[in-house]
Amino acid sequence: MYVRQRGLTLVELVMAISLSGIMVAGLMTAYSSIVSRSADPMIRTQAITLAQAYLEETLQKPFYDPATGTICPASPGGNRDNFNNVCDYNGYTSSSISLPNGAAVAGLSGYSVAIVVANIGSGELGSLASNCGLKVTVNIISPINETISLVGYRADYESQPACS
Repeated sequence: MYVRQRGLTLVELVMAISLSGIMVAGLMTAYSSIVSRSADPMIRTQAITLAQAYLEETLQKPFYDPATGTICPASPGGNRDNFNNVCDYNGYTSSSISLPNGAAVAGLSGYSVAIVVANIGSGELGSLASNCGLKVTVNIISPINETISLVGYRADYESQPACS
């Protein structure tokens, strides 16, 4: 009686190993791409949080300069502690994140900030006159060179009857 043996030939074995290697290489490429970007959501969330903090700080300031009663006098410069109205933040830039007194915040190196304050455009906020509102744009550039921009508006609801 003759028993027939079954198995793989050397060619079939080499082909199976080659195909397995190609599949594993493809999976590892996809895996490495995912792992290399795993920190991006955290960096993006930090940038958004920083932009919100700067925007909130800016919009909490008075519309008019308390000393002169005017809109957008010359900025006092220096630390943000000296800023006493919304327009003082116009043109503010920093290559690092800092507290209002100028002290750097540890752990946030690589982020930078730029703030632009301008009069609102005609019709930008409905029928509000352009001299009755300010548009604040905060740009945060993250360590991965992603720019997060937040825009807020500050209306003159404090003293001018024409604006209310």
